[in-house]
Amino acid sequence: MKVSELETPALLIDQQKLMRNITYMQEVANSSGVTLRPHTKTHKCPEIAKLQVKAGARGICVQKLGEAEVMAQAGFQDILIPNEIVQPTKITRLVELQEKATIKVAVDSLENAESIGKVAASLGRTIFVYVDVDIGMKRCGIPLGHSVAKFSKKVATIKGLRLEGLTTYEGHLYKIKNVKQRAKAANRIIKQYVEVGNRLRKAGVEIPKICCASTLTATVTARVPGVSELHPGNYIFYDLMQVERGSTVFENCAQSVLTTVISTPTNDRFVVDAGSKAFVNDQCMFPRALHYADLTPYSITEEHLACTTKKSKLRVGDKVQFVPYHACTATNMFDQLYLVNGDEVVENWPISARGKMV
Repeated sequence: MKVSELETPALLIDQQKLMRNITYMQEVANSSGVTLRPHTKTHKCPEIAKLQVKAGARGICVQKLGEAEVMAQAGFQDILIPNEIVQPTKITRLVELQEKATIKVAVDSLENAESIGKVAASLGRTIFVYVDVDIGMKRCGIPLGHSVAKFSKKVATIKGLRLEGLTTYEGHLYKIKNVKQRAKAANRIIKQYVEVGNRLRKAGVEIPKICCASTLTATVTARVPGVSELHPGNYIFYDLMQVERGSTVFENCAQSVLTTVISTPTNDRFVVDAGSKAFVNDQCMFPRALHYADLTPYSITEEHLACTTKKSKLRVGDKVQFVPYHACTATNMFDQLYLVNGDEVVENWPISARGKMV
């Protein structure tokens, strides 16, 4: 099938760019002597995760228990959930999933850690846990400081658990758009984070892994002595958010949404059949047209994106591709993706972990 024959909106993934992005981040990890465990929340597709593992990734990350169940069913044996699993029914599911794969999870409260350990011990299993550390995101995680060491020591003694390491997400650095300033900030805060792990080791607490997570800062954090594992996700596709912050260029964005022009009210204005339900305008930013540099979006509603044009003479029925501002949320709106090479559809893969919110 030709790309131009697809019904729209359709989620397209450029095969050559995808493979280039996979290779690039694996080389970042390899050259720095760290493990790459990609976060699959960006693509939610087992077939793409298999490509990452084939390229050298050691295990994967997911953000939700439901995503872990999908990936375990697809055959993945080493899965980390760098998120808190708290509800009793979910903890039972988490422990039971150990029958299919080695499932690891983050904790930041003693109550939660003890609850997981109790269920695991009762079923004769061991759950690998990572202490979730907050280095500035102000979301989940124990704030960076001495309490991290105190908490980690307690977790290491809980029956049914095995302390595997520390994990963090330097997502707050997205606020720093200047590349040099952001690199300096990342280097400083990650060194402080690593030092917490070093102090724990000196105190006799085994901390096998110290992990960082962001695509935006991966090239910096990978080189910080003591970091052992990277959990980037967005790099698989990249998007306008990454381009805006200088971590990649527009030409590396592998994901786009194929649309059809459904209306041309005037010579300089047109409307396509994809809106906020396709692009997920969560950052209040418009997508960018691929192949048409003169197109400027000016309005987005649920099912429509309206644009102006200076030169392009688009007609009703023409196809236009747009690169989303945020790739992760756009992926979650589609049931399937089309792997393409030029105008050829190479594969049609289900986004199996899509919508797994529970």
